[in-house]
Amino acid sequence: MSNVYDRLLKKEAKLAVIGLGYVGLPIALAFARRIKVVGFDINQKRVDMMRRGEDPSNELEASEFEGCDIHFSADLNDLKDVEFFIVAVPTPIDNQNIPDLTPLLGATRTVGQVLKKGD
Repeated sequence: MSNVYDRLLKKEAKLAVIGLGYVGLPIALAFARRIKVVGFDINQKRVDMMRRGEDPSNELEASEFEGCDIHFSADLNDLKDVEFFIVAVPTPIDNQNIPDLTPLLGATRTVGQVLKKGD
């Protein structure tokens, strides 16, 4: 059995980026230039924009989406055949510099629902 890295490069496996904000979207697109990627976000409106090649944060040009092997989704079922996950969600801090881990906990729960042995 080959390792996940080799399987990703051969496009026999998929990578998912969870959270497609100003950090996650560029990461997802960079990986999607070489491997199969599922870009996952809980906001369907944002997902619809990205499917049209639009960056909701207006930081990336439409050309950045071209030639990328990426499927944008807000559907948990699209993560079931993913073997490698990157979580890129916000962890905002309050006025006492304490991070709000709610988005991170939600993202890990999402991944936990589809995680399989070997992922």
